[in-house]
Amino acid sequence: MSETLSLDNEIKLLLKTGKVVIGARRAIRAVKLGKAKAVILASKIPKWIEEDVRYYAKLGNIPIIRFNGTSYELGTVCGKLFPITTIAVLDPGESGIMELGKGEERVER
Repeated sequence: MSETLSLDNEIKLLLKTGKVVIGARRAIRAVKLGKAKAVILASKIPKWIEEDVRYYAKLGNIPIIRFNGTSYELGTVCGKLFPITTIAVLDPGESGIMELGKGEERVER
């Protein structure tokens, strides 16, 4: 997959072709159970969410992809009218989101 594809486009493709869990509590549960393959975090989220996600993702060796935008912007990218702080990727589908998650923790759009 080309590196020029933006994170926004990858998230949109992920939502169309893959399986995700939206929401902090549900995403943390998916990470704890080992179902998540990656986690997407918005910037400027509550500290407890970020700490919990980082802790359990580190235990499960699950990559964290940092969305460089607010939770409202992440919600807009997902086509929702509400803020989204956390997305757990259960199945990437046809998206290249897992390629973005390799190497660095921070991925900017």
